[in-house]
Amino acid sequence: MPTLSAHALDAAVVVIYLAMSLGIGLAAHRFFRGKKTAGTPESEEDFYLAGRRVPAWVNGVSYAATAINADVAPTYCGLTAVVGLPIAWYYLSRFSLAWMIVALLFAVGWRRLGIRTGPEFYALRFGGRGATLVRVYTALFAVAVNMVPWIGAGLLGTHKIMQPILGIESKLTTLMCIVPLVAGYVWVSGFAGVLVTDVFQTAVIVLSSFVLLVAVLWQAGGPTALAGTIHTVHPTEAQEILSSVPVPGHEVMGPLVVLLWLIIPTIGRGGSVDVEGQRLFSCRSVRDAAQMTIWAQLAMFGMLLVITLPVLGMLAKYPALYHATTGERETIYGHMLAEYLPSGLLGLAVAGVLASVMSTISSHLNFGPQTLMNDVLRPLFPHTAALQPTHPACLWIGRLLTLLVLLIGIVIMFIGDSLFGIAVVTAGMFASSALFFWAQWWWWRVNFWSWAAAMLGGPVMYFGLGWLLPNFEWWQTTLARSPAAADMLAMIQSFIAIVLTTTMWVTATLLTKPERPELLEEFYRRARPVGAWGPVRQRVDGDAHPDVAGTWRPVLQGFAVSLLGAAWICAAVVGLSQLMIGEWPLAGGLLVAAVVGGLAFRRAFNAHLRNLGAD
Repeated sequence: MPTLSAHALDAAVVVIYLAMSLGIGLAAHRFFRGKKTAGTPESEEDFYLAGRRVPAWVNGVSYAATAINADVAPTYCGLTAVVGLPIAWYYLSRFSLAWMIVALLFAVGWRRLGIRTGPEFYALRFGGRGATLVRVYTALFAVAVNMVPWIGAGLLGTHKIMQPILGIESKLTTLMCIVPLVAGYVWVSGFAGVLVTDVFQTAVIVLSSFVLLVAVLWQAGGPTALAGTIHTVHPTEAQEILSSVPVPGHEVMGPLVVLLWLIIPTIGRGGSVDVEGQRLFSCRSVRDAAQMTIWAQLAMFGMLLVITLPVLGMLAKYPALYHATTGERETIYGHMLAEYLPSGLLGLAVAGVLASVMSTISSHLNFGPQTLMNDVLRPLFPHTAALQPTHPACLWIGRLLTLLVLLIGIVIMFIGDSLFGIAVVTAGMFASSALFFWAQWWWWRVNFWSWAAAMLGGPVMYFGLGWLLPNFEWWQTTLARSPAAADMLAMIQSFIAIVLTTTMWVTATLLTKPERPELLEEFYRRARPVGAWGPVRQRVDGDAHPDVAGTWRPVLQGFAVSLLGAAWICAAVVGLSQLMIGEWPLAGGLLVAAVVGGLAFRRAFNAHLRNLGAD
């Protein structure tokens, strides 16, 4: 078992990285805060939104770094070991089309609203006491389900990597390495520090993973030799491992599983926001907001490529890994680093691990307290002076909330031991209500009772199906077949929940009255939503001023351009994957298609934004 004392050079590299992260975070805060008169207190927008002065690429790279939590490397590399090159379709199906839809159909509207957090949307969309209930519930749900668990998962993922590399058995030791620093620069520098350190951390992740990739290819003798070795040691499985597309009948990830991962996370995406909303709201313009998730895809898929591709080297050296258990898979990344990297470079890789968890934790530690302050405490205690944005005590209360969110995340780390289960349950809970998120932007009739049926009834429907469906014999038989079958059934359960929950909230909408006309008109003026807003649009704009952006045409155009954008990115990622095994003709053809598709997408993207009035 390795020990921390045996890696003095690696420890020195990590210490240097941590010191640079702190310095960069503090400097970024000073830059994005802008020119302030001496003695002027820091505003809430400066601290939580970097003064709304952030370029699209900075926000995009930061969002990608936030998505690459420390649990990603153990989980994705573990899946790569039992899937091979088709692993690219796992993350492409989950994110490519979904994030394009955010860019093409929702980013413009979110940025136009000029709000601070996603739950604040409901104060504009719904009226009366119902709006306060929706806002508070949504904020608490986002923090409790979509933020705090990922802090715990990130800390747990870091420990699972540090354990085989440095022999750190105690979770407390892992915490002592990273928590004080990340909490410190979030406390002092706010969102600006999070953004710029995320860009720095992305560079560290890419550099460390690229070094590992080069080491794997060097030891294997190059891409063609690596593919040849895999063919030799996996005579019956090489075609599955090196395939450019998911293989039918695969025991872990077949085409149907990929299709379900494409549908379930994509439905409803963009209609509601949490951490990504902070990036949209802080962009310097509407156009920058629309470009943010495109930059995020380029950064995230680049990181995932260099993180997962080196696992092919482990499959060539240790053929038994292709049939590893779930527990064995989650330790592969740590063993791979120790296997291929010498001292010093190993420290760089450990720094990359720390970078991934620090970027995720810092984002949630900045946005979670802002959400609690803006959407829980202020609506519940509207007359408390210390909670107002201009009060000097406001930011200090937010900082104390930061410590509270961090503490709960640490508790989750200590009681949790699974990295994949969180994703499945969370995806199912959100998916059951997903179509409502689109409807609240595209259908003027949606009201408070629609929300109640969707958001309160959806999780009940999802967990109710989890109790009901296993009573069927076919379900039991399929569940026992393989891990892939279990994942497929989890997605089928989510899809059934979507259908039933959608039926429920549409019925509630049609049986109840819409929101007040003056409230809908004010929301329309601010956001200029597309879709079925005919009666409201007519009252606001009148027949003499037809609003092209208020018809269904921009929705259909947005989906079409989103498909084009997802297609060229998929071609680029799969083409780069094929370079790893020396499939030069296929890789070249895919990369040429990606370039042509990218140019066509850029032109269609700009035309679509002009139609939406983004300029």
